[in-house]
Amino acid sequence: MIRWSVRSPKARALARWLAALTLACCGPATAASCNLSVGSLNFGSFVGTQTSTSSSASFTCTNVNPALLPERVDFEIRLSTGAGTYAQRQMNRTATPADTLQYNLYLNFLPAVLNTNVWGDGSGTTVRWTGRMNLSPGQPSRTETATLVGAIPSGPAPSAGSYQDTVVVTVLIL
Repeated sequence: MIRWSVRSPKARALARWLAALTLACCGPATAASCNLSVGSLNFGSFVGTQTSTSSSASFTCTNVNPALLPERVDFEIRLSTGAGTYAQRQMNRTATPADTLQYNLYLNFLPAVLNTNVWGDGSGTTVRWTGRMNLSPGQPSRTETATLVGAIPSGPAPSAGSYQDTVVVTVLIL
């Protein structure tokens, strides 16, 4: 418990303003449970020509407290750079000798010019997956879908072997 001792008129006005700000800043508690599912990408063998692959992504939110319906869920899904940068992500060879393979990730489509409209965190020219779901008594669960597209640009073939990268996904409920 926090106790405030306010004696001056200015301090009382500040205390009222802080209390109002606290109430205004914090929206109602969410009653949704959300889950993100993204399949893995497998580029297959790379022989030097541009190659791409895709995987489905789904984001599902379900209301877990019917007393709080209807409920609106605004979300934003961001991807990290992995081992590279947003300008060019990088997979690393899993064995010796060390080698790298450049690639990038895109939201919903492969752009005509690679490394534009990169799925990232919204910084620079990167894009994020954003959306809104309205949960209601008649529809307490909703799913939004997107496509994760990966592309390796044309270039010299690296050393044979397996390559991988780890990209962190951040889901924000706004």
